[in-house]
Amino acid sequence: MKFRPISGELAPEEPFFGFWRAQAVVWVSLAIIGFFIRFAIFGNAMAAFWPTLALEPLAFALTSAAAILHGRLTPKSESIVPTLACAVLLCLAASALLSSIGYLIHQLFLPGTVRLVPGNQYRLAFIYYMGIFSIWTLIYFGVGAELAARNERISKMKAETRAVQLELEHLQRQIEPHFLFNSLNTIVAEISERPAIAEEMTRRLADYLRYSLDKHGRSTCRLDEEIDAAETYIRIQALRFDKRLEFQSRVDPAALDVRVPHMTLQGLVENAIKHGMPAEHPSFLITINVRYKGEELIIEVINPGRLRARYEVMQGSGLSNLCRRLALYYPGRYEFSLSERAGRAVAQIRLRGAPISPL
Repeated sequence: MKFRPISGELAPEEPFFGFWRAQAVVWVSLAIIGFFIRFAIFGNAMAAFWPTLALEPLAFALTSAAAILHGRLTPKSESIVPTLACAVLLCLAASALLSSIGYLIHQLFLPGTVRLVPGNQYRLAFIYYMGIFSIWTLIYFGVGAELAARNERISKMKAETRAVQLELEHLQRQIEPHFLFNSLNTIVAEISERPAIAEEMTRRLADYLRYSLDKHGRSTCRLDEEIDAAETYIRIQALRFDKRLEFQSRVDPAALDVRVPHMTLQGLVENAIKHGMPAEHPSFLITINVRYKGEELIIEVINPGRLRARYEVMQGSGLSNLCRRLALYYPGRYEFSLSERAGRAVAQIRLRGAPISPL
């Protein structure tokens, strides 16, 4: 009999071989126990041995056949009540069969060789096997129900994980083309008027895309790599705005090796330039502050300008994408806020613990 793994469920080999191991161990143990019970009752080793040799292997065969037939013939959608009714009837029939065979075996022994048993020998044997088969049936259905529930939980977890994977892949695909198209449009706008600037922007864009492709397929990267990528992005935009655009970073050295989701800073910096540059300022300074306190990483991107209504900033921007990705990587362990401090807009992210990596 060949079993193949089924997607979303436990491989059938595990419960299959587990059942046969348990079946063999249980009935061998019951055979040993049954032999000593019979020996104590009848006072004759042969009167204990032959019934044990005949009845316990037969009981093993009957329970094995019942389990195989249940697995093949019982549809998953069938109600449990008819199944349990059939199980009770089979237990009664098997107990009657084994009790009858045991009674006939004992009739073959000569009078005086077997100790007389008070009461009805057939009735005692029937009660004994009925108890064993009833316990076996309860354990069989109990373990089967637990395995089915575990398979369902595993299937649900796999489905949820796959859904998260697809959503993260979709969000990642939204980030990089969005940035690329914006950068290419900026370069095209400069080609006719400032070809040297457009050429330098192309080189810097190539450097940035080289970083992006190098990290492609990796869900997280070190914070120092994210800062370098953000600085490259700012340098591309600085060529567009001449010397008005400046950049500085103050980073806790302990945070440099902390892993964060790929393209985290790029969304914050792009938002700062998009919503802050239209303001009239002789120079536009973007500041990245990073602090690491215990298990909490605090990232701030600060730019000049007044803060717009939060929904105006979030709507149709990379920030909504970023927040969704953070919610997937840090479920219940992240905070995002936009505030205004002394005429400067501050975007802050608080991340607690390490990111999960469902990809």
